[in-house]
Amino acid sequence: MVTVTLPLPELDDATAVMIYNFLGEIVDRFDAHYGEQICHFYAQQQRANSRSSALNMSDDAPF
Repeated sequence: MVTVTLPLPELDDATAVMIYNFLGEIVDRFDAHYGEQICHFYAQQQRANSRSSALNMSDDAPF
């Protein structure tokens, strides 16, 4: 995992709210455009993880 430190400037309240709303709008538009692909990706990941878990389980488990 990579951690990036991004120093943020001091903003007045109105500017902070404007940027917050702008970023929310970007996320909403991104989700509207790519949401189906994102859901498809996570569904594939979940299916792969389920299959992997089922393959790793054995009938002679100690518990």
